[in-house]
Amino acid sequence: MMKIGIIGCGYIGRIIAENFKNEVSACYDRNIGSMEKISEIVTRDIACSFEKIIKMDMDLIVESASIEAVRELVPKVLENGKDVLIMSVGALADPKLLSRLKKLAFENNCKIYISHGAIGGLDAIKSASLTGVRKITLTTRKNPAALGMNPTKEKIVFEGPASEAVTKFPKNINVSVALSLAADKEAYVKIIADPSVDTNIHEISVEGDFGKMNLVFNNLPSENKRTSILAALSAVSLIKNLKSEMFIY
Repeated sequence: MMKIGIIGCGYIGRIIAENFKNEVSACYDRNIGSMEKISEIVTRDIACSFEKIIKMDMDLIVESASIEAVRELVPKVLENGKDVLIMSVGALADPKLLSRLKKLAFENNCKIYISHGAIGGLDAIKSASLTGVRKITLTTRKNPAALGMNPTKEKIVFEGPASEAVTKFPKNINVSVALSLAADKEAYVKIIADPSVDTNIHEISVEGDFGKMNLVFNNLPSENKRTSILAALSAVSLIKNLKSEMFIY
């Protein structure tokens, strides 16, 4: 049985706990109430400190907290030889941090996992990158409330590289960094605040020696309007793959 720890006990953490009640053996969050909710889901007290969770016997620690948590906590997870699933992948837009985490994983014989999040097709894009991706673009359309805005009509609120997009919208556009990592080329991002939509829409276009690829995802938001339901399910799916005899990639 896999032993799972959770860092960040919000919506994604709760979905993981609901799907792996027996396997989730510890959780950490700065908010005590959030840890109590995870404990209620798994029907036992598993709240603990960060210092304790990284010393426990764990097969996987899931980071579902924030970009700041990736910067501050994930290095210590890796230093303690724990495999980690990073959900706040926007942090990896920082090349120095990415290089440091990869080095720590290598030195401590552990793995860093990235789920597909609120989109799909990362497997195909990663395959396409083997012969070179010339162009990759992401157009994201969300209700203004999900972006912390209140325009009364459709408005382009950002255009530029993924690294800049995730700096300005750290809780909304993690997928742009996942795309960039898969393509081995920084994605160009356009973010549109649209009062007429109540879903999170991601349109992806990829061009390279393989040909062309166009993907569209129209996702229902979770209770946390910034997070699509599919993003949480992507973490569940990845963990199920790790537990399975057959890995569907």
